Amino acid sequence: MIAQRLSARRLHQLLGQWRGDGHSYHELSESIVLLVRDGGIPSGSVLPAERPLAEELRVSRTTVAAAYQRLRETGAAVSRRGSGTVIRARRPAAESEWDPAATGEVDLCRAAPSPWSGLPALGQRALAEHASAFQLEGYDTIGHPALRSAIAERYTRRGLPTDPTEIMVTLGAQHAIFLIARALLRRGDRSLIESPSYPRAREALAAAGALIGELPVGRSGYDAAGMLRIAATTAPRLSYLIPDQHNPTGLSMPPELRAQLIATLTAQGGYVIADETTAELALGHPGLVTPFAVSAPHAHQRDMILTVGSLGKTVWGGLRVGWVRATPDLIAQLESARRVGDLGTGTWEQVMATLALEEYEDILAARSSELSASHRVLLAEVQARFPGWRLSQAAGGVSVWADLGEACSSRLSRSAAQLGLILPPGPRFGSPGVFEQYLRVPFTLPVAELAPAMALLEQAWDGRGNARPGPVDRDSPVI
Repeated sequence: MIAQRLSARRLHQLLGQWRGDGHSYHELSESIVLLVRDGGIPSGSVLPAERPLAEELRVSRTTVAAAYQRLRETGAAVSRRGSGTVIRARRPAAESEWDPAATGEVDLCRAAPSPWSGLPALGQRALAEHASAFQLEGYDTIGHPALRSAIAERYTRRGLPTDPTEIMVTLGAQHAIFLIARALLRRGDRSLIESPSYPRAREALAAAGALIGELPVGRSGYDAAGMLRIAATTAPRLSYLIPDQHNPTGLSMPPELRAQLIATLTAQGGYVIADETTAELALGHPGLVTPFAVSAPHAHQRDMILTVGSLGKTVWGGLRVGWVRATPDLIAQLESARRVGDLGTGTWEQVMATLALEEYEDILAARSSELSASHRVLLAEVQARFPGWRLSQAAGGVSVWADLGEACSSRLSRSAAQLGLILPPGPRFGSPGVFEQYLRVPFTLPVAELAPAMALLEQAWDGRGNARPGPVDRDSPVI
């Protein structure tokens, strides 16, 4: 595997507003560690040489050398002859890490609800009713017929008539997004993504060599005129949208914008990924959410939309089952592309997923109750502790988008990490250097854990300009 070499300019962009009032080398090393933890810098990446980075950051070479030395001392990086300073691969998890409380940290990089409480009973039912699954090959690249039928039936109930031949089961939504990007994009193709948005989707488009433009989604709503103008002038090959319960804002796209945007994005043969990973996580009383593709004015435009779903947020992140809904021809193309990279989705996971979909209404009702309670507590905590912050008016999803009132998100994240609260800075959700004034604040923690987490965040807010060095031991990708 060829190591990724970071240029000094690229690292500077990723670091954002990293400097505070403390020791610069501490702040630089901790900022790099945070980028590694939330996936901004992959393990194995080669950091820039000391001199060009010092010139780019406008600090002394001694500062960069000391920061790199600290990365090596804490185990976050290693020196390799002929390569330089290389970000270290993640250490194997200790046995204690099976215990979620063992690390003593509150990890808000993973904005996902707690595992659904019915999972143990579901596993027992799966074993009692489908033990014969262990006699099968164990994996496949298209999906088990029973699961594909269950997914198709739910789309039909939600207003989008779907045949099982229009479904492919994947290893979660992230796998589906990367697969679609790899299959449909070529180097130099134009693509669009909402900004802010899910960071891994941006990485999928970039990994395929696409030129990425942005569609603005503000804290207070969608810039419809701006989005339509950008869509018309870009003529993208592939666009990525989270139209319902958007990550990170929790907003949903207005009905009047959907049809116009679909027509504009597909006018010159462009495809659209509609990510529904959080679409059915509604606050208040859950109901059937109409799929984005239903808004297409014409059938041929609907055929250009690939809808991605997953059980990762609604049931459990450990149930690695997602899917793509698309035309049979596109499904065949995706399956062909998939065979290069993996052997398929496990049979046992598909058994569990099929049974979970039988109880999906109850699962979603439980999730809505949990998230609604946590959302109320979060709003109260923010109002009490951070009266100057302005939050997006989330209708669902897993988080709110907070306008901090000042460009300090990276420093705040670093300060929080010293207190054991891990959360990604705003720039991770857009172009490098943008959104320093914003922070994604999840409301996925149980109610009893939210107030202590917000108390830590308040301490970090008070000390954001003077973050101190702290321990480093593991990665936390943003989801």
